[in-house]
Amino acid sequence: MKPRPAKTYQRPRFVEFGSHDTSRNLPRTPARKSSELDFLRQFERCYIAEALGIAIAGREFALEGFGRADLLWLAWTAGAASTEFTALALKKRVRLTAIEAKLSDWRKGLQQAFRYRYFAHRSFLVLPMATASIAARFLATFRKLRVGLWGFDVQTGRLRKWFTPRCARPISSKALQKALHVIESSLELSQSPKSP
Repeated sequence: MKPRPAKTYQRPRFVEFGSHDTSRNLPRTPARKSSELDFLRQFERCYIAEALGIAIAGREFALEGFGRADLLWLAWTAGAASTEFTALALKKRVRLTAIEAKLSDWRKGLQQAFRYRYFAHRSFLVLPMATASIAARFLATFRKLRVGLWGFDVQTGRLRKWFTPRCARPISSKALQKALHVIESSLELSQSPKSP
């Protein structure tokens, strides 16, 4: 029996979308925001190690009328070159995964993640294990809305996938085109030479 080849992955390129953080409009709650951010960053490391292939990732992706995803993952389908960041490649081969992370309010997280389905090929909600276990009692709702439910344990780095929807056509082709335009603009900005 041949040994399995070691998992190799290419670290995704991170793009800054330049979205305004709406939490700045509210009174400060530094401990909670910091905890949620720590949770998200720990999850990102785990997700990136698992998600193989050509990809671009971006944080705080906002699309007017559809909310602000904590993490947007852009993966190319077979046949795309790693340098192919053109409008045509985005429109024909990219698959968007929008991720919402919450520490406690899973109902609000589910609503937010569902809105991302308008422009993303799949969307899911990531919660701490204890909260995800409670939300899993309503797994039929997640399935009906086609929103994935994952639990993540920061201490162990363990990821439990209660439901992961397959990629599907976004609900709104107009919203997808709008999202691709925002992504393309961000890619162009990040590739332009920086002035001294």
